[in-house]
Amino acid sequence: MRLAFLIILGLAFSACTRPGDYPITTECRWVEDDHRALDLSVGADRRHLRNDAITAEDVAIRWADRHYHLMPEYEARRDECMTSLFNGIASQHSVVVATVRQYSLKRDVVFDLSVMLCFGVVYVLEAYKVCDWIRGRFSDDERGYWITAAVLSACVALVGVMLGELGSILAEWIKLNSGHLSYRMSRLPWREHWVRLFGCGVVIFGLVAVVRSRKNYESKSIRRSDPRVLH
Repeated sequence: MRLAFLIILGLAFSACTRPGDYPITTECRWVEDDHRALDLSVGADRRHLRNDAITAEDVAIRWADRHYHLMPEYEARRDECMTSLFNGIASQHSVVVATVRQYSLKRDVVFDLSVMLCFGVVYVLEAYKVCDWIRGRFSDDERGYWITAAVLSACVALVGVMLGELGSILAEWIKLNSGHLSYRMSRLPWREHWVRLFGCGVVIFGLVAVVRSRKNYESKSIRRSDPRVLH
């Protein structure tokens, strides 16, 4: 668990400046020292534009939360600020505004996969502990073991998805250095694909149960074949 958390922290802090570090300007104007035109055929320039677009979106949300929180005009003002920032980025880097908006929606695939992999490893380890507990309760009752494992597989998978979603929200908060996630939480893979993740959780639990059952069978075979083992 600690290793998974450290990996996520390392990925989150891999960038020197995070969106939440960017100051909020009163007039919602984009300010940046880099004025060069971006070539989107170059990977570094694509990452630069994506970081700028995500930062601008975050600034607009924080700006609206500060000045129009719980007001009827909140969404309209937020969108106006965001458009102004996107226009500033487009003008500064010689790209189309629609492209800036499109890049604000792009996820960091490496980060998302790393978060899911870390939580996946933790899930497998915890699933094995549950299967080990079931095996202890039904050490000689194979039918009872599999019935209990089948019932608990859905429960464990559901809990895993819920905890994974909470963990991914925390990882996103750390990565952006911003607690103003707002509607962006709906873009998290754990929310977009929770049904598939739940299904994968059930299947993984089943495979872990098979492994634990196989281990029990092998240990019984050893005891039967070794006359030195006392029954």
